[in-house]
Amino acid sequence: MSMNLQEKTWPQVEKYLKTKKHIIVPVGSTEQHGPTGLIGIDYLSAWEVAKAVGEKTKTLVAPPLCFGMAVHHMAFPGTITFSPITYIQVVTEIIQSLGKHGFNKFTFINGHGGNIAPLTSAFCQAKQDQETFDIKLFNWWHLPEVTAYENKVFGNENGFHATCGEISVTMFTHPEAYKDVPKMDFKPTKDRPHWPMAPKEFRETFPDGRMGSNPSLCSAEHGKVLFNLAVDSICQKME
Repeated sequence: MSMNLQEKTWPQVEKYLKTKKHIIVPVGSTEQHGPTGLIGIDYLSAWEVAKAVGEKTKTLVAPPLCFGMAVHHMAFPGTITFSPITYIQVVTEIIQSLGKHGFNKFTFINGHGGNIAPLTSAFCQAKQDQETFDIKLFNWWHLPEVTAYENKVFGNENGFHATCGEISVTMFTHPEAYKDVPKMDFKPTKDRPHWPMAPKEFRETFPDGRMGSNPSLCSAEHGKVLFNLAVDSICQKME
């Protein structure tokens, strides 16, 4: 049974709130992921993980917030970003909107590193206005079970952006999107540089958008393992 909020009617949500006040909010980004990674990787991965967690735990899942704080990727076409201050306000108002209906426990499943700082600021703002809110954040790629597997199969070639892990997950969840993506040989890139970086500075440092990754190691098989590890880990932590 789908637990997607957008596939419910308002009376169904009202009935749900009589016994449960918990909702999962998937957040990500629409940004470049190198020459072979989907632009929607960050929100697609968070959304698929969130839907699976919602079904296993019988918890409602909000529609994904597809746009994030991705200013540093704006030198690559296809990227869409909020400014940091706008993102903080958007997330704060999402929490406040849901809170007015009776939700008071929020599990954010995030797929984008650039979101972490503004998400934390938004949580602080929301809790300042409503101290009883319980807000948790899971950055799925930071889960110990996920990083252990990535270290085992990708090692240092996983990288920091357009990683083998995140591309592999969407190769598993969205195989049709990769049918027309060409195979490529990848040269090493620089390691993680100073931060933050302006868009022009980022592209000059990482011309094809990757940060230390070798996407030739990606596969749907690895993605299936990583996806299930993330889902099971979050389910266990939620319980």
